[in-house]
Amino acid sequence: MNDMWGTGDYKAVADKIASAGEVVVEKAGIEPGMDVLDVACGSGNATVPAAKLAARVTGLDFSPGLLAIAREYGADSMVEVDWIEGDAQALPFEDDSFDRVISCFGNMFAPDHKRTADEMRRVCRPDGRIAIACWTPAGAIGEMFRRIGAISPPPPEGFPPPTLWGTEEHVRALLGEDTRFERHFVEWNYSSTEGYAEFMENSFGPLISAREQLGDVVHETYMEYLHAVNEADDGTMRFRGEYLLSIA
Repeated sequence: MNDMWGTGDYKAVADKIASAGEVVVEKAGIEPGMDVLDVACGSGNATVPAAKLAARVTGLDFSPGLLAIAREYGADSMVEVDWIEGDAQALPFEDDSFDRVISCFGNMFAPDHKRTADEMRRVCRPDGRIAIACWTPAGAIGEMFRRIGAISPPPPEGFPPPTLWGTEEHVRALLGEDTRFERHFVEWNYSSTEGYAEFMENSFGPLISAREQLGDVVHETYMEYLHAVNEADDGTMRFRGEYLLSIA
């Protein structure tokens, strides 16, 4: 799994959704001097913006490949971040260690949702805040997961869909009834659906892995998906992906 996420050019893919990281940091209310943890930080889309606010930031991810990208991004941005390889389901920190715990399309991919939520709550101080962005099942990215999932082997028993984190009921059950929600969108623009498919199939680790395992049916399914979500009518490609921002 670690190798899958580190395959291809994940930073190029992550750059297209970087706006969501900025939104998470803003809505988390991060201020200078705060202790901040970015869970499943990936290539650092939320970690680095948090560090730019002069917070003391830790970025944790289970993928060495993604952490290597994040370290380079942090260095290029001239910010200090404590990058740690670790599991979102077993955070290597003491109770009440952080003022803010954030995640941007990361925590949703940990298999055990309850353990992940419990760990995020455990390390967050009583007067702290948790802010996470997760793709909704009804949005365009949720639709991509559904279509690729339909042609893939079933996940292990007890592995809930990641997009459950994009539903208010599920998040309330995990993070508490007082959780607040906002819905936001990321917009993609590309010269053509064919060009975007080529870019993603050579850059996005899960798609690369799926195509290696399943063959051309992945390309055919992905092209059908892009044509279905494309909102442009001039030969280019434009679509929006909805995500749920949860603040606990």
